[in-house]
Amino acid sequence: MSHARTPTTARQATSAGPLPRTIVTGASSGIGRALALELARRGVPVLAVARHAEPLQALADAHELIEPWVADLSRIDEMDGLAAQWLLRYPDIGALVNNAGIQHDLRVDDAGYTAQDMRAEVELNLLAPMALTRALLPHLQAQQRAWVVNVGSVLGSCPKRTAAVYSATKAGLDLFTQALRVQMQGSPVRVVHAVMPLVDTPMTRGRGRGKIPPDVAAQALVRGLLAGHTDIRIGKARAAWHLQRWAPGLLARMLRTA
Repeated sequence: MSHARTPTTARQATSAGPLPRTIVTGASSGIGRALALELARRGVPVLAVARHAEPLQALADAHELIEPWVADLSRIDEMDGLAAQWLLRYPDIGALVNNAGIQHDLRVDDAGYTAQDMRAEVELNLLAPMALTRALLPHLQAQQRAWVVNVGSVLGSCPKRTAAVYSATKAGLDLFTQALRVQMQGSPVRVVHAVMPLVDTPMTRGRGRGKIPPDVAAQALVRGLLAGHTDIRIGKARAAWHLQRWAPGLLARMLRTA
């Protein structure tokens, strides 16, 4: 497993900001990159995790509070060891943002969409957040305050016709978040579900209309965290939630043509 950062001595920043040191997965681009920068600008030390070293190092070079860590989170069996390495090096970790994800914009019956593609989506979008959360929970429960933030999607409640598996993983992440929130009652761990609309990222390039910039999404997420919200619906995800409750047929028709 690729697990090391490039400098030999980590910057051991103290968490003088509004949140403790925060792990952000999928941090090399899109929402994850914007979120890492937004947190760092607010004084929060960030452990930025992604598969690709070059964009991750460029992110770390952009702010002194961002530490890069190269890892492939689809290797589910390695999550315990990865978490142990993080906690050994950064014992002040107090928050996990499960943001990493992939989406194959294909119908299930498309000839180019394979079982391996399905497995990759399920492993990264759903199993990895579950496994990472489980591995870090004993440490997080021992803190005075801690957060687990799962980044979801409006597609988790109303699926897109060309993203059936992705939609299913986000629905699963939503239910996992709800169950974990019940389990963590009475503990210092706040469990948060951040529901994203269509955001302008490399994953959504060439798809859809009305996207919001990733920095806007990141700012809204952080504002919600600091306000103490446990369900953060961003941009059009708020309207979609109301439509799902009061006019689900209309929302389904809108997404079928997206």
